[in-house]
Amino acid sequence: MYLLARQANLRGLDAPKWAVEIGAAAAAGLGNEVGVWATALSPGFGTISWTSMWADLTALEKGFADLSGNAKYLELAAAGAEFVNGSIDDTLYETVYEGTGGGNDARYVGTVSAVCAPGHYARGMMGGVEIAQRAEKATGVSTGFLAAQTGPYGRVIWLAGYKTMAEYEAAQHSLAADTSFIEYLDATTDAYQPDPSVTQSTLYMRLN
Repeated sequence: MYLLARQANLRGLDAPKWAVEIGAAAAAGLGNEVGVWATALSPGFGTISWTSMWADLTALEKGFADLSGNAKYLELAAAGAEFVNGSIDDTLYETVYEGTGGGNDARYVGTVSAVCAPGHYARGMMGGVEIAQRAEKATGVSTGFLAAQTGPYGRVIWLAGYKTMAEYEAAQHSLAADTSFIEYLDATTDAYQPDPSVTQSTLYMRLN
């Protein structure tokens, strides 16, 4: 299973409305659900992410071929020059561990991103699955682990969904209180690059 995330920094009071509208047009053209997410309480204020899940890359390729002929999507894409501030970036992720399930009705999603250190790719991938499973045990929240297929080589993310901000807060407190989880993180730290600009925690809020 693959996750495609398209991100752009937007400007203007009408930008969120446009982001939701073009997301709906994209979903119609792709024949696939598209989530529209705003970065919340995190670096990158004004960043919007459009996300879609794909069984394989052939399905993704066909979806984008169909989208290229969708008049509504093309109209909204042309209007994007008014709202998009800078570049638009795509990142393709492959699911390594999908979690215990659930989270499809999440209003918030929290992610942690990292990049495997040189010479520690295998350890970073195996440790990433273990971290996700330990996080699930501590919080009771399904936590996925994905590996980027594009972008910085060795990039990985952990992803968990929450219905409410209170649920997100409770999960963070549970992780902080679980000493075995913290000890495992400390033991695995050198599997990832020790750069705070690379290892980032981000919270997203769904707009559609």
